[in-house]
Amino acid sequence: MTSDDESGSGHQGARYLVLDVGGSGIKYATASAEGELGPRATLPTSYTTHEEFIDAVVGIVDRSRPVDGIAISTCGELDPHTGHMFSGGTLTFNAGTNFVTALEARCGLRTTVENDANCALVAEMRDGALAEYTSGVVVVLGSGVGGAIMVDRKVFYGSHFHAGNLSFLHVDLERPDERILGLSTGFASLLESYRAARHGEPDIASGKDFFERLADGSPAAAQSLSRYAAKLASLIFNLQVVLDVEAVAIGGGISAQPALIEAIEREVERRFDDAPVPLPRPVVTACRYRNDANLLGALWHHLKPSASAPVPGEPG
Repeated sequence: MTSDDESGSGHQGARYLVLDVGGSGIKYATASAEGELGPRATLPTSYTTHEEFIDAVVGIVDRSRPVDGIAISTCGELDPHTGHMFSGGTLTFNAGTNFVTALEARCGLRTTVENDANCALVAEMRDGALAEYTSGVVVVLGSGVGGAIMVDRKVFYGSHFHAGNLSFLHVDLERPDERILGLSTGFASLLESYRAARHGEPDIASGKDFFERLADGSPAAAQSLSRYAAKLASLIFNLQVVLDVEAVAIGGGISAQPALIEAIEREVERRFDDAPVPLPRPVVTACRYRNDANLLGALWHHLKPSASAPVPGEPG
């Protein structure tokens, strides 16, 4: 259940611009305070400097006016209180910059920014897949593996706002410099696995092609999905051993595929069945909002930042 403040009742009639900044594009839409999203559009992120990037965002703002605020979800690690970017994620030129000060100076509108995986978590814990739980993790499958952690129904940031940065987990403890999770378990690794196993089957160009091949009974696709799910199940097992959460929600566009979620559930059960001692098992589910989670999470963070980011030194 959401409070009146969380539902946006204090902002009736307001209209916000919400943006999801990723490595390949800026997805954006206008949104009401109740979370109704207008038509989505995407602008390719073909920029080489922070200044070019800010110019592009200002252009989106000007085309979207009138709006009452700017809410941004972005790749990279950042301080959601100040807007300072520790890294730019895929957009490395944004490291050390500040979206909030730059856009408020140019646009004259209150601006907020939050990490994209944390935005997905905020959307899912508000009224999505994690709404009924007090602790959980969102694992976002994309070019890398994003993550966000919910503790006592708030985003857990860690001491330096880097908690949940799953892509940089070592997947081989004996060769830590050679393999990290984002490179071995991003969505592209599933397609690469299929290509290595197809033995004469036609090549594929997208995830859609892969799941069509799977539905047609391709042995190579089934084998590749099983291996991919096994890697994700090991990740979930390790997260559960450390965090002991109630649920893990799988996000990203691929999470819309029931076959993937079912395969992960099977592999997770196998991991816990084979554990040397009984361990508590998390619920594994798909995120509710999928590709809209970052936009909606950015909006909820904008309307009530204390719901996701309690200020250090103040009560949560």
